[in-house]
Amino acid sequence: MGCDIHEHYEIRLNGRWEVAELHPLPDTSGLSPEEEDRIFEAHWAHPLELGRDYDLFALLAGVRNTIEIEPIATPRGLPGDLSAALQAAWAEAEVWCHHPSWLTLDELLRFDWDQPLRDLDLSEVGVNRRLDREVRTYRDLGQATGLLSRVVPYLQTRVADPADLRVVFWFDN
Repeated sequence: MGCDIHEHYEIRLNGRWEVAELHPLPDTSGLSPEEEDRIFEAHWAHPLELGRDYDLFALLAGVRNTIEIEPIATPRGLPGDLSAALQAAWAEAEVWCHHPSWLTLDELLRFDWDQPLRDLDLSEVGVNRRLDREVRTYRDLGQATGLLSRVVPYLQTRVADPADLRVVFWFDN
């Protein structure tokens, strides 16, 4: 059974965290199959589309960590000041989801991306699909997964202060 990430974005406004609909699922009701395909093709091409990428899950939270790396942060649960909307979303998801966590954009920007991936086993399935690129540092893996090449740059355009944006996420099986 596959594992997927459920990511949500919050922006702090006037000291309160509020859901930011940065990558909402499109409403395709009433559309033809062709129109629906076109809409979803554009949706999946969005810079915040994370997809099912186990190397990314390992990098963010140590989930599906077949490459046995230290994650950016071990799962820390949900933030104490989580918005009401995300509290409700988690209440619905918690029976079938696991490893809730969060990271601020500031944490992602301050992370030491140039540190080496220690004892990386390149024979593992997750990294085999990336062997055409050198994957030796966290920066390499961050680029290969799209976290540094697409996600972080896009998020930087959304706030003046990186401490005011966070991604809250959990995983399903």
